[in-house]
Amino acid sequence: MQAFSKLTTLSFVCVISFLLTGCHFFESTKVSSQEIETASKWSSNDIGPSFDACDNLEGEGLSNCFEDIISSTLIEYFTSSILESNSSIEEELTLVIKIDQEGNISFGDLDFSNNLIDAIPDIENIFSEAIYQLPQAKPAIKSNVGAFVATQFQLPVIISAQQPN
Repeated sequence: MQAFSKLTTLSFVCVISFLLTGCHFFESTKVSSQEIETASKWSSNDIGPSFDACDNLEGEGLSNCFEDIISSTLIEYFTSSILESNSSIEEELTLVIKIDQEGNISFGDLDFSNNLIDAIPDIENIFSEAIYQLPQAKPAIKSNVGAFVATQFQLPVIISAQQPN
């Protein structure tokens, strides 16, 4: 019985010691929003999204390959499609393309004027379908956390349409 009492006392002392010395495990560390913003900014060490066809490239070559595949795929879609305009228009718009952590590409947003929507009423659906033609991408990698991250980028597009005769 006396051995049990010593064991209980020893256990009690160990628990109290742990609680007194282990409190630093429960301290919260506050990270400033500026530190989060700095760590989240894109750096030259980060790897942008890419396609399988760009696997053997690095740096600017990888970026150029990615842009070329997007441009050529969209141009091919638009040149093979019959698009109609209600009026003549020439306008630059901004297309936002999103790539999630799995590499899925989606239509983000399209910044255009009312004149363009009047000339080509189905413009958003047309661009959405064009983006659907893009191949599966490899997601971007944020190097300081070693994780796939979602990205988005803006693509300037010039629309030149003439009113049908």
